Amino acid sequence: MLSISSSSRFSAAAIVCALAAPAFADAPILALTVNAGAASKLQDLSANSIVGGTGIYNGTVVGTDSIWSLYYNLNASTSVTTDGAAQTGASSWVNGSVAITNLTSSEVAYMISLTVPTDVVDAMWGRFNGTTSGTLITNGAGYINTIAAASMWTGTTAGAQVATLFDAPISVTRSSSGATSLGSRSFGLPVGVEVAEFGAAMSLIFRFNLSAGDTASFTTGLNGVGFAIPAPGAIALFTLAGFVARRRR
Repeated sequence: MLSISSSSRFSAAAIVCALAAPAFADAPILALTVNAGAASKLQDLSANSIVGGTGIYNGTVVGTDSIWSLYYNLNASTSVTTDGAAQTGASSWVNGSVAITNLTSSEVAYMISLTVPTDVVDAMWGRFNGTTSGTLITNGAGYINTIAAASMWTGTTAGAQVATLFDAPISVTRSSSGATSLGSRSFGLPVGVEVAEFGAAMSLIFRFNLSAGDTASFTTGLNGVGFAIPAPGAIALFTLAGFVARRRR
């Protein structure tokens, strides 16, 4: 089982335990989207097995007309805490590895998106962190580079950007067969980057150009914790309580 260090999840379990009610982790169905030039493929990924509420996913997806092949080995989990009918907090994370091979005879621009549903329906704010590292594997001379000004990795929630890693411009080349590391990047460690909305889904997205016949391999993770936003009535009560406390002093 491949996983990012537990420290990268900024003690998400401890944060969730501090919320109002117990949460039960679930193995979500992941949505994998691969755009290769003008061709696109969407495939749902179900867990091969579930251990302690964590889904373990591994397999291979092949593009239309066999223009690419993608191998994945992932772990993911999502949980929501409740107080009666209200959602009071959430935790979602995904980590592991993906590797795509360009099976064509020319450069291809790829966009690979992996989306995790969070099961959140109530308003929440959140904290996120993430990490990724990459390797270029070539069969002869080859390269990987960023597409125009786009970052090679982007994390999102509710469709809004949380962070980017491997920002443009990046270009890694090889003159012969072999493997070259792209290095590693991270954000939000250890406590997480605060975002105004913890959405119903979170995604990690790769964008890059890859030379013919070569492979881009990534080890990556995106981790988020959501916190309930008090309703306007609750905010008014908190404000009134503070006012009364000040008057008593």
